[in-house]
Amino acid sequence: MGRIEDRDGPVVCCVDGSDESRAAAELAAFLAEQLELGVVLLAVVGAVTQPGVSAAPAGQERLAAAERREAEEALGEVAAAVGAPEASRRVEFGAAAERILSVCKAEDASLVVLGTRGRGRMKTAMLGSVSREVAARAPCPVLVVPAT
Repeated sequence: MGRIEDRDGPVVCCVDGSDESRAAAELAAFLAEQLELGVVLLAVVGAVTQPGVSAAPAGQERLAAAERREAEEALGEVAAAVGAPEASRRVEFGAAAERILSVCKAEDASLVVLGTRGRGRMKTAMLGSVSREVAARAPCPVLVVPAT
């Protein structure tokens, strides 16, 4: 795996609008600055199905677009709040652990930072099980920021 300081990929940080994920983003921005790496803020949105929403493609597309806009807005707020306005931002749909691992591989991440759990406004399941799965399978070091 190598040492973090020998890597040049970004620090990937998972955010979901919770206080825990904001603390993780603050730490990720700080570490990225110290290591002279970029930052990728990541929001993972669960399946875009809702009771009462049409199963037709147009209904699902509208729901997905609304979820994406909400997630992008939240990522922008987090980036500004943690002093990382230049951070890249990604919104992914699907199972949280799988999407986080996929982004870490695609970005050739030097480090992934996430909270131990989250219950934020987005429908992300940043629960302890996600943190454990990412830590066990990530292609890079993982820093799990505990709830305070």
